[in-house]
Amino acid sequence: MQGERDYQQTWLYRSEWEIAEEFEQLSLLECWDFLASVISNKQFVEHFPKTFVYLAKHWDQDSPAGEKYRPKHRIVYLYAGDRRGGLKLRPGYRRRHADAQYSTITLPCWSRNRLTLLHELAHICCWSELPKGEWLSNHGKEFAGIYLLLVRHNLGQVTEASLLAAMRLHKVKVALVGGGVGTP
Repeated sequence: MQGERDYQQTWLYRSEWEIAEEFEQLSLLECWDFLASVISNKQFVEHFPKTFVYLAKHWDQDSPAGEKYRPKHRIVYLYAGDRRGGLKLRPGYRRRHADAQYSTITLPCWSRNRLTLLHELAHICCWSELPKGEWLSNHGKEFAGIYLLLVRHNLGQVTEASLLAAMRLHKVKVALVGGGVGTP
């Protein structure tokens, strides 16, 4: 049995490409720090409590990224079978696409920007927060709503408005999530 057909993937990617040039490339360590600040943010914890518990395993209270995963200020590169709990980032050398599988986000060099990081985090939020989230379309209207909510809280309302305008231009359907995101 398979999940729902991913009917708006191309439309959503085209929407992202409309605004992608606004974002600077980050190193893998900067990606980790950005995601750690997003996940430990009070608004994220309120909206996505299950995802926070799932991704923030083994983090120290005072340090969102936890020195266990950053000895000597370097990311510990992880392999696919790593069973440690919590968020994991992997460099995606020789990969064509960024990917989020369970708690591991794989990032090719071209995809290391804040918009793509929030896109991949929205996948994890969909899977862990929504009922039967693993069966929903990967880029469906529920995903788009969560994605816009993350963009609003972390990149600002101006970026959210430009992404929403691009989504409307490309006919991406958006479900309402958390206080009016995607309202017509």
